[in-house]
Amino acid sequence: MTSDQQIAANQNNAQKSTGPRSKAGREVSSRNSVRHRLAIDIRSDPAFYDDIEKLADAVSKGTQIVRTRAREFAEAEINVWRIQDVRASLLEKHYFATAASPDGLVELNENLVKLERYERRAFSRRNRALRALRGV
Repeated sequence: MTSDQQIAANQNNAQKSTGPRSKAGREVSSRNSVRHRLAIDIRSDPAFYDDIEKLADAVSKGTQIVRTRAREFAEAEINVWRIQDVRASLLEKHYFATAASPDGLVELNENLVKLERYERRAFSRRNRALRALRGV
């Protein structure tokens, strides 16, 4: 059971981590997920609809349940491909930079670390969909 002292400490810490306070900071923070468009749900983006359906068709030749699982797999797989494209463009941009400075390498590393979060999520979703497909 959590002690009263721990609860008070948690409440105190929660007051310190409330996100950006200024209007400018909130505006910048609100655009974080659309900067590279990896955080969007690709089902809501019509540009990916045909790709999802083609891949789902290739994976599933069965019942509606199999088709639904295949679509989940296709969405996750396309997200993996998108992330790999972003990684390749980041590496290419820094590889062909005329003056490869240490600051540029630090920026590249920071971007790759951020990208890893999206990649882990996409791999996890893809693997979950594959396990579900095997179970059907």
